Amino acid sequence: MRALSLLMLLPGLALAQTGLIVQPASPPRGVTLPPTSAALVDEATALSVNPAGLRFVGPGQLFYLHERNLVRDQVGDGLYLGTTLGGLGAGFSLEWMRGRGLPDYRKTSFGLALGSRRLSLGVGYHNLSSRDAALDKLSGFDLGLTVRPTRFLSVAAVVKDVNAPVEGPFTLPRRYNLAVGVRPLGERVTLGADYLASEGAWDEGRLTYTVQAAVVPGFGLGAGLSHGLGSDRTLALQLAATLDSSQFGLTYAGGGAEGGGMDHVVAVRLSSQKYPALDFSGGSVAMLDLDDELRERGGTLSLLGFSEPDPYLRLARWMDEATRDPRLKGVVLKVSGLPGASWGKAEELHQAVLRMRAAGKKVLTVLYSVDDLEYFVGSAADEVYALPSSSLLINGLAAQVISLGGTMEKLGVTWDVARVGEYKTAPEQLTRRDMSPAQRETIEAYLDSQAAHDVAAVTKARRITPERFQEAWGHGILTAAKARELGLVDGVLLPEELEDKLKKLVPGASYDPTYSPRDEREGRWTGRRRIAVVPVLGNISGGKSRKPPLGGEAVAGAETVALALERAQRDPKVAAIVLRVDSGGGDVLASELMYRAVLEAKKHKPVIASMGDVAASGGYYTAMGADEIWASPTTLTGSIGVFYFKPALRGLLGDKLGVNQETISRGPMTEVLGSWKPWTEAEQKAVQAWVDSAYDDFITQVSVARKLDKAKVDAMARGRVWAGSAAKERGLVDGLGGLLDAVEAARKRAGVPPGEELDLVVVGDARGLFSSLGGEPGVDAGALPELNLGAGVEPALPPGVRALVREAGLDEAWVLEPGLKAVLPYTLRVR
Repeated sequence: MRALSLLMLLPGLALAQTGLIVQPASPPRGVTLPPTSAALVDEATALSVNPAGLRFVGPGQLFYLHERNLVRDQVGDGLYLGTTLGGLGAGFSLEWMRGRGLPDYRKTSFGLALGSRRLSLGVGYHNLSSRDAALDKLSGFDLGLTVRPTRFLSVAAVVKDVNAPVEGPFTLPRRYNLAVGVRPLGERVTLGADYLASEGAWDEGRLTYTVQAAVVPGFGLGAGLSHGLGSDRTLALQLAATLDSSQFGLTYAGGGAEGGGMDHVVAVRLSSQKYPALDFSGGSVAMLDLDDELRERGGTLSLLGFSEPDPYLRLARWMDEATRDPRLKGVVLKVSGLPGASWGKAEELHQAVLRMRAAGKKVLTVLYSVDDLEYFVGSAADEVYALPSSSLLINGLAAQVISLGGTMEKLGVTWDVARVGEYKTAPEQLTRRDMSPAQRETIEAYLDSQAAHDVAAVTKARRITPERFQEAWGHGILTAAKARELGLVDGVLLPEELEDKLKKLVPGASYDPTYSPRDEREGRWTGRRRIAVVPVLGNISGGKSRKPPLGGEAVAGAETVALALERAQRDPKVAAIVLRVDSGGGDVLASELMYRAVLEAKKHKPVIASMGDVAASGGYYTAMGADEIWASPTTLTGSIGVFYFKPALRGLLGDKLGVNQETISRGPMTEVLGSWKPWTEAEQKAVQAWVDSAYDDFITQVSVARKLDKAKVDAMARGRVWAGSAAKERGLVDGLGGLLDAVEAARKRAGVPPGEELDLVVVGDARGLFSSLGGEPGVDAGALPELNLGAGVEPALPPGVRALVREAGLDEAWVLEPGLKAVLPYTLRVR
């Protein structure tokens, strides 16, 4: 039993023992519990005090209690089971009572509770079994209510034996319990008061006062007093102490009523959930495998719509909570890959490791097979080691762009293009044989920025000169020994040496393979307030956000994002919203809808945008409506522009393959979006006017949202991609930092006190394939056809074909579908 519960006073004793003093013929309620209260009880033993408390039990608990009073010749044993699943709590107990001049009997109880952490309603059923015929027939019902409106207040009301059963000489009168609990100094100290009375005997009730304190994690003390208000002024006193380990607890409670002798109670707890425990060690060391943590875990269940939060968001939350966990003293960072991460996320992970170190955690990196990106993250640790056979491809950065213009010429395919700005070069991958000067200029600038940041961050973390680091680039592939010689690692580590290294780095700590931050039972009466993270991850499209179950790019659906923002702004527990954007853009209409949803949300709560690896074009469009925009120094952002292009396949299908297409139309431009023949001059002008209008709308909205002159926006827009640091210089973003920096900015804008803990919750996760067949609940279905939110569904290509398409630079195959596009102008990977 947790420390706080065992410190509480004696409502259980008052109910049972003082009831015997007043009505000697009535059977006791059951085993006397260690001190607790109807307003405070939240474990499996709640079934004996207030069935509403079963809602707060958590994962499975088992309690065994033994009671002995030599003066009253009373012996009792009780077994209690309880668990909570979602908003439903359930309990079961068996109690055996012997002595007190009554026949031996067994009490069997069942209970259910339904509600939330703020409000719970419970019902309990009790049945007595005995060789005594009258006692064998007694059974009763209890009703309970617990309300916890704040972290500091709990109120409860219980009606016991609602049916007031009477069998022969035995009676269980209807009784009432009103209770209140307060925590004036947080979870360390709890005060409670209960008023207990039988129906029709209100002036003969009893008051119970409770004080409980958690001395240190895993050890608690308490005391309390119960006394009558009427003719029976009998005092009852109970003291208790508890020792807790993670999943085992031992409690001793001693006390009793005046003239009733000493009542001894011993309670043993077994639980699947960890409790705050006495810790005589030097803390825990955890293993963090980045390659494993960043991989999707949905499996085939994602086909049915079951999926976990985005792996990166899950990892970021883990690292933040672990940084603030006093139990954690060190981390072994296993670095062998960063699935789905580029330089923006790598920068955030690098900073997260530095935050751990600043919080007093020791971090040891073990490198497996890594390149510059993975090494960049691992280099932030206190100590960095390579294995003897590690492959260290730390040889500088390069950007590659594949052009397919020559291939199209051989195939006889031509492309019609309408765009604004020489930097909106997405169609050039299909129309040119090489990079245009504008495309080369942009990539050169970004690569210079990224390389400089890589050198600066690594050399600072490793305390080596830039010349030494760049010398390593000249070796192509480093051996572990060479990396040590150059100062990139602290040594070559054999697996059997890891334990000794940890002992030296984190003296006294022990490795915990099951460590998880905040996996212990919390004593809070209500949950924390929240920062809602709304993800915009992948290609922007209409409909629902979704993850292809067989691999491929995620889709950020306008419908899901808009609904998530609406839910977050209406949720009273959400203090602020962080819009997490990691998208190169997509459909213009969908981007516009998301942007409008952001504008609406920030009327109600602060909205901060956090940019990941990329937030370009439609991704930037979505983010620019936020109160503040945060980007990593190397986030690809900007690309403010619009384009439309389509193929003309007559040369391939007609001239080379003999396919013939004839069109009968009733309008001059019915084939303006057709893929058979090139545009006429009139069609070209019409589409260009369409694109120009969309571009003008885009830069107008940027100038309004960012409070910039429209001409200035136009000058730095026109499809140009910027690194995050360059974007900040131009006023496109407000701050340089990652997700947690955006969360901190959201806290400040929401006026959250510095000491208040908040939960990070993801609202609007992408779902599996089948879930995308229906609309999001709560969205007006009548508006969907007008908004065209169902457009742009990604084709389900096999993973192998997807990989081939991505290598060719066409991983955004949906750009070929009709509709204006605001998307990053090329596939850019820097490794």
